[in-house]
Amino acid sequence: MMTIGRYLRTKRFFKELTLQQVVDTVRENYNFSTSTSVLSAIETDKNKIIDGELLFVLSDLYGIDLKELSELILKNLQENGNRN
Repeated sequence: MMTIGRYLRTKRFFKELTLQQVVDTVRENYNFSTSTSVLSAIETDKNKIIDGELLFVLSDLYGIDLKELSELILKNLQENGNRN
């Protein structure tokens, strides 16, 4: 199953961005603050709850179709139940 974290990591990989480049870009272009440790935790599925604003910023930065993303999120919820 494709998790949200794995999906985001794959999108970042294809954009050829490091975690630090993502942090710097979202600060400069979106006036949004995050860290490499937060992004890493998301990408490795250690942080299962993702800030909504961060998700929108990453979607824009990576060129993610929000409909595709919402389908993935809903599929993960249906397969995994509650986010405990």
